[in-house]
Amino acid sequence: ISASLLAGATLAGGPAYAQEEEETDPWDLAVEFGLNGASGNSSFTILRGGFTANRVETDLFELDFRAVVRYGKNEERVIADDAKASARFDWRPSARFSPFVLADIARDEIRRLDLKSTGGVGAKWSAIDRPNGDLSLSLAGIYDYQNFKVEPMSGDPESESQIRWSARLKGERSFGDGATYEHVTFYQPVVDDFGDYVIEITNSVTTTLIGNLSLAVEHLYLRDSAPPPGAAADDQKYSVLFRLAF
Repeated sequence: ISASLLAGATLAGGPAYAQEEEETDPWDLAVEFGLNGASGNSSFTILRGGFTANRVETDLFELDFRAVVRYGKNEERVIADDAKASARFDWRPSARFSPFVLADIARDEIRRLDLKSTGGVGAKWSAIDRPNGDLSLSLAGIYDYQNFKVEPMSGDPESESQIRWSARLKGERSFGDGATYEHVTFYQPVVDDFGDYVIEITNSVTTTLIGNLSLAVEHLYLRDSAPPPGAAADDQKYSVLFRLAF
């Protein structure tokens, strides 16, 4: 079991004045800092920092940028050193069907992954879109490139590139007491080999404590059926987050 503290700051538009339209900043920005825990390839406590930028132009388009960095040591040994950045562009995100473009780049020293880059295009189907919850299914075709950190003379491949399907199921439900539940599942098999796949499942519950302060509990499960040489197939991460919005 592990704990994580997160502080977020959201920058919004200026205050509203009587008899004037409220001016809002089209960008919603947030930063986060804290401690994180994980089990799987290793068990550790690490520092975490992140940044999020989201822009929504009504029903026209949505831009989303995210970046997370983790680093930790146990005495003199580095036990966590990973980073990930992602970008996504959705065209008409409020429509029943909406196309999107995505790009990710990541590295993970513990999983012996020097570089992983992903890019693709797809479409999202909004099955449910209600004030108290939504449910959507996305399907994309992605190009996945990985560069591994391998031991000299081991004979292990140094890199691989594959074309994968990427299916995402995302659901969110809000409750009257200020609590929100969110579930996200990714299933990414190789196009011509469904036995080579990546599954990522995230479940989180968020509840308002007081004012702009909220508490979130999150669990992340990752399974890579063909992990980098020397890495385990399964990883799990647990977090208890405090969020503060401004």
